[in-house]
Amino acid sequence: MRNHICKLFILLFIFLSFTYIAPGAGYEYTIDINKSYQEIEGFGASIAWYENYVTAHPNKAELYDVMFKELDLDFLRLQNWYGKRDRVAQHEAEIVREAEKSLGRPIKVLITSWTPPQDLKSNNHLHGGTLIKENGAYAYDKFADYWYQSLLAYAEEGIVPEFISIQNEPDYNATWNSCLFAPTETEELAGYDKALAAVYEKLHQEMENPPLLIGPETIGIGYTDFYKYLEYMNLDYIYAIGHHLYNGGDYANPATFKHGMNKLAEDYKDIPRFQTEFERGDDGLKTAWLMHTTFVEENANAYFYWDLIWDNGGLIFLESPYFKYQWRTEKGFYRTDEYYAFKHFSRYIKAGFTRVDVDEGHNRIKVSAYISPNRKELVIVGINTQVVEQRIKLHVPGFKFTDSELYKSVFVKEGKKFEYEGSINDERAVSLPPHSVITVRLLAENS
Repeated sequence: MRNHICKLFILLFIFLSFTYIAPGAGYEYTIDINKSYQEIEGFGASIAWYENYVTAHPNKAELYDVMFKELDLDFLRLQNWYGKRDRVAQHEAEIVREAEKSLGRPIKVLITSWTPPQDLKSNNHLHGGTLIKENGAYAYDKFADYWYQSLLAYAEEGIVPEFISIQNEPDYNATWNSCLFAPTETEELAGYDKALAAVYEKLHQEMENPPLLIGPETIGIGYTDFYKYLEYMNLDYIYAIGHHLYNGGDYANPATFKHGMNKLAEDYKDIPRFQTEFERGDDGLKTAWLMHTTFVEENANAYFYWDLIWDNGGLIFLESPYFKYQWRTEKGFYRTDEYYAFKHFSRYIKAGFTRVDVDEGHNRIKVSAYISPNRKELVIVGINTQVVEQRIKLHVPGFKFTDSELYKSVFVKEGKKFEYEGSINDERAVSLPPHSVITVRLLAENS
């Protein structure tokens, strides 16, 4: 027994010797502002359900600012409800108006279809199934008309989307609103490639300024069928490759997504890549880490969180406005850890910024950097994935700044979130507590 315990201590010592970083040692990170990668198009989130919770909420005036102004969102992703509700955009129209009022600028809207109306479904149901067949052929023309009529209906309510996605997760047979499309047509399933072509052609025939298309919005990346969708669909029809991240890696270890992301970035480097939906539980640190991985390994141009609001989670935990007596919070909503993790990227990395190179000091302390188009502002996001405090030193040759701001979140119990820490010191050294995220803004003169 004694020998067994000794062996365990030896193994533990070996493990810690490879994973532990002495907190006083510090690691240096050099940022090369002249070596650039992708342009960032922005950050978004979805309100696909519970829209009525927002518009009926007694504290919605403050809620709108928390949702939009504080996060400085660029995109809002909505579910296409045409043909499934008596009135489309009954609540979304107000949400979009208030979003733009809060932001002081337009917000880009992405409308995604979870399913066509049930009369266009093979099973006559909103859940599951595929596109209906008529006279032995899939009704792609009716699917395209569904999309055209949808856009007319939303426009009447004041919502004109910049982007649409013809089908959410065409490769996932869900027990909620859903519709299966194979990469290309089979006897059992309609083909995503033909559906995409039908919608593209219909909208370009009927509309002077049709929205841009994003697809295929598969459940994940890095598996055979994902690449089949990209192989069969006409990429000239889409503006950006859209995908989710429920497949392709392990959220508990975001580094496992690297291979699939690297392949996507290399094979499709000439087309923008949008991560349009992901959420996995209550973990702010992993949220920030996965965002870092997506931008650095995939060279993604946009990142969307799944649920901007939800009744039991999301970026904002939203309590029912209809049962105020059941509220557990004073205002009926609160910002989750994921909210603050997301904010570390979205608040100051603006659309038009470009990711620049960072010479990594240690692979367990993640650092990425983004420069403004006028090269007057540099935003650095650092993530300490370790369970001990770390110290890093930032070198930014060629970038002379006159002011700086530092914000920090600690994702442990009672840890403060997005706290303003003042300016970076003269040594340009930053302390990162265990499981923390920092955002550093470096501002050049007249920025």
